[in-house]
Amino acid sequence: MLTRVDPEGLSSVGAPADEYAFEADDLAGRLRDGRTVTAEVVVDVWERWFGPGSGYVRRTSMSQVAELAAELDALR
Repeated sequence: MLTRVDPEGLSSVGAPADEYAFEADDLAGRLRDGRTVTAEVVVDVWERWFGPGSGYVRRTSMSQVAELAAELDALR
């Protein structure tokens, strides 16, 4: 799902298909444990892997992050 959404916009510059594997693993672990994925969780995971200067976190509204979080949480 993260590759399809491409939050950092890296697919267009030739990023590998597994570009978001670490982020996906973090989020999937949370889902496997039955924990909720919220917008805050997405931001925390994103900043852990891409740093606080992440393009996604800087340019995306919290409501858009919340939409992604809801899509991810629905996989639980």
